[in-house]
Amino acid sequence: MSNSILLHEHLTTAPSRNINYIIIYFSLTNELTITINGEKNDIQNHIAIVNQGDLFNIDHAKDLIELKIPIAYFYIEDNDFFNCFFDRYLLHSNHFIKSQILQCISNFSNNEEQDSETVSKIIRTLYKEAVVRNTTLYVPTMSIDNQLLSNIVMFINNNITSNLSLLDIAQHALISESYCSNLFARILNVNFKDYYTSLKVNHSVQLLMTTNHSITTISELSGFSSHTNFTNQFKKHLEASPMQFRTMLNQLEPLPSILIRSSVSQPFLNLISQFEFTNHLTTETTQIDIANYDPKDQTQFSTAFIDFQNINELFQFVFNDYFDIDLSYLPRPAILINDVSDMVGRHTNLNLLNRCFEKLFEKNIRLAVTIKNDQEFKMIYQLIMIFLQNNRDYKWNKKLVKFMLVFDTETMSIHDIHLAHLKLKNKNRAIKFSLMVDGLLRQLGSLQETYDIMHRMNFDFYFVDIENIDTKNVLIDIQRGFTHSSTHFENYLRFIEGSNIPSTQFIYSNLSLKCFKYTNNGTQSLQLSDLVCHLYQLMRHGGGVCYKLIETDPMYISLFNNHGSLLPIMHLYRFVSTFSNESFQISNNYLMCYKDGNYHVILFNKINDRYLSDSQQHYIFENDFKENTLFIVNTLNNEHGSIQHLIPQYKRDVYIEKDIIQQLDRCNHPKTELLIQENDYAAFQITLKHDEVKYICIKPS
Repeated sequence: MSNSILLHEHLTTAPSRNINYIIIYFSLTNELTITINGEKNDIQNHIAIVNQGDLFNIDHAKDLIELKIPIAYFYIEDNDFFNCFFDRYLLHSNHFIKSQILQCISNFSNNEEQDSETVSKIIRTLYKEAVVRNTTLYVPTMSIDNQLLSNIVMFINNNITSNLSLLDIAQHALISESYCSNLFARILNVNFKDYYTSLKVNHSVQLLMTTNHSITTISELSGFSSHTNFTNQFKKHLEASPMQFRTMLNQLEPLPSILIRSSVSQPFLNLISQFEFTNHLTTETTQIDIANYDPKDQTQFSTAFIDFQNINELFQFVFNDYFDIDLSYLPRPAILINDVSDMVGRHTNLNLLNRCFEKLFEKNIRLAVTIKNDQEFKMIYQLIMIFLQNNRDYKWNKKLVKFMLVFDTETMSIHDIHLAHLKLKNKNRAIKFSLMVDGLLRQLGSLQETYDIMHRMNFDFYFVDIENIDTKNVLIDIQRGFTHSSTHFENYLRFIEGSNIPSTQFIYSNLSLKCFKYTNNGTQSLQLSDLVCHLYQLMRHGGGVCYKLIETDPMYISLFNNHGSLLPIMHLYRFVSTFSNESFQISNNYLMCYKDGNYHVILFNKINDRYLSDSQQHYIFENDFKENTLFIVNTLNNEHGSIQHLIPQYKRDVYIEKDIIQQLDRCNHPKTELLIQENDYAAFQITLKHDEVKYICIKPS
């Protein structure tokens, strides 16, 4: 059990499970295509990371470097290793890791002494930049287009230790054994037995390394039918018995050396000689040359919808003085009422309702209403007509009507929706129309037919509840490319791209923590950098998103806490409001735009820094500013602008007097600092701490 480097001029492999190693691959000529857990990737000049337990195969590789590090060294570094994996998309120090590996090869070819810290440096870099932590043991999620096989694999992953048979799997999926076997062979290019047995062997490695259980006990806990079967399968995959494996663990070198298991040919040496080596990580300092400001992205129009359950919640929002709620920093805010059934057939105070509409429109807030049947449409139609009749300025378009109707395709037919649209659309051109597409998908069972209807209706917006498990399953079932392993947002973008409808017309319904990739399906806490990236995507793609107004369920993204105080996302909306309708420059840890003669910059942590509570980002702003240039710096962190850190997180509702809330609200703002440039052209430096965001307005003198 040793660290090893292999060099391959050409390599193609069959699918196999990686057990007992973390494997790093890269090509010196940028020719590497690899499939990991069903997802095919062209790595180009980056690094591929194959985690413990991953199913992978190399489709094509030329001039390939392979480094295998036993997982025992990762476990020694961090005993939570088995609850995490390394994500290559988070890794920024690719060049540093390549340098360490290639320097090792170069030293070997020159008979020079090896750096004994090479493996440790690589392991620490992966933990620093690329780790994603789970609350449970890491089991790879397969990217499979076939819904049936996807469900089978999920069932197996949830029952690894249950000693399942092919018959058990077939009965669970309600298919024949032969068809089940064919699915594995045809789609994953492995047979069922190898797929499942390798998972059990992989599980046993964790037990051998982290417990003192006997081999027999580990055999049983890993789902093997007998001690003999376990030993034979273990030897097949690791070329050692479980007992021999434990012995090797006890004999690990404290400073792991690296064995070069291939001869280093001259073509490889020539390629290595062209490589620019570095000993520096790329994650610690960011240089921003303001003189070379180069905006390549343009913000798109977006709308922030706030979910209200019924009309009573709307009244409370409009007429309740206790909550002083300001939505002015939100992009084109809209109230979305999900249920108006309690108004059907009942007497409504029209004067109160009209005043409610007026107050919303005066605040530049749109009112969207979900329509679930013809009765609800008739009632809303009548209310709109009465409002227009009694408000001449709105009727004659001196003031802009801000009504929107959202038709629910779960409960209304396309024919009825079409008739309702025809009846109202010419009454006032400012009224907007929207469609919830989830019902269409489930009714039609065809993505293309759904797209065709959306094009025929030609509405203003289309709501997609991509986090709804039924919607997700339908998409996976009817269209290749949608998978369980993709994030909700990736599937959402894929749905938009296939529609040939502008992204500015789509609304992401019911935004929750599950949308954010590195919250591990909502089990990990949200960080400020996650929210900044969310707002960046909203600026980039446009469209809209549905939030909750008041935080009642921590799983869903809300704008205010249950006392009506601003949550951090509202401060971030104020930061990014400057970027509205502007060109901007984006990096992995800052946004920048130029507006009205000033530079505006938002600094945020890289996503991979979420586990490093002591991490700091250093920024150096190279510039051609003269002295007396002003820098206004706003800092949002746990101490400034995060109300959840000022109020005890008590599960029961507690009444807090309004004057106390007002005192807390005075503290619930980002810190503001004013800095002045003392010398011409002097580089401006600033440090960003963990889970912190800074908004900087630069006013050149």
